Amino acid sequence: MRDTGEQAFSMETPRGWKVQGGLLRKGPLDPRAEVDMVSPDGRVNVRMGDWGVPHFTVPTRQMEQLGFTEGKPYSAGQPPTTSIVARYRSGPDFGDLYGQARFGGICQTLEPKSIKSIDPVFTKAHDGAQTTTAGEVIYRCVQEGQEKMAYVYAETSLYEVQGAGTWTTGYLLSFLAPKELAAATYKMSFQAAASFTINPQWQLKQLRINADQAATALRNYQLTLRETEARYQQWSSATSRQGQNFSEALAGRTLTVDPSTGQKREVWTGTGSTRWIDPAGTVVSSTLSPGSSFRALQDVAH
Repeated sequence: MRDTGEQAFSMETPRGWKVQGGLLRKGPLDPRAEVDMVSPDGRVNVRMGDWGVPHFTVPTRQMEQLGFTEGKPYSAGQPPTTSIVARYRSGPDFGDLYGQARFGGICQTLEPKSIKSIDPVFTKAHDGAQTTTAGEVIYRCVQEGQEKMAYVYAETSLYEVQGAGTWTTGYLLSFLAPKELAAATYKMSFQAAASFTINPQWQLKQLRINADQAATALRNYQLTLRETEARYQQWSSATSRQGQNFSEALAGRTLTVDPSTGQKREVWTGTGSTRWIDPAGTVVSSTLSPGSSFRALQDVAH
């Protein structure tokens, strides 16, 4: 398939599958790619990238004092580029957050089977980031009585300049498939992702846009966070909703550790004073134990 909007990229996709997507530009410095593929029988869904995943800005103490806390939209530069405030998540941590957001509404049961760090498959060490990590997450999913496998591969890269930090998801690959088709889907997904090719002419155009934006940012370097806050108050409701899915996935979550396994995981905070988990991976927020099969999770200080 080829991006038909800006002719930004091309990639190989399975013959006969329903393929949708392309490049969606959220701003001069925020082009987002997504390719969604569904098998002819509808049983397998593979996605590379995601239009709903924004860029992220690492919060500072001053930002938090001004109300720019985890999960809030944040804008900087002229013209402003919108990101979501979030501390840096490693590849496996972000992969699990993304998996919960992507598959949580599809699967009646979503049980993590494996969350682990691996070496980055696609991002090279010289691509400019101070830190790049990768991870993969495997879930057991029960959808309409059928057992499936849900999978996420995520690479995240952190960039730091003069005490300011931003981070992105360089590569994001996910799929949902019946258990018996999971191995073949895994292989096909990475073959498709490896064929992803950026159009050099588009890349040159984007580099020129980046340079123009950098020059503008330099001229406005003295812009203070208080001026940024004033501009934030004037945003339209549509702009403030940008990245809403992941604002919800980032805000209102608590890092916990399962004392039985030692596994750390972010879960919904909820209204109860304690988070509980059962053997199937179901997490409940409650002051009292929801049942004999549940064990208490311990909160971990960031």
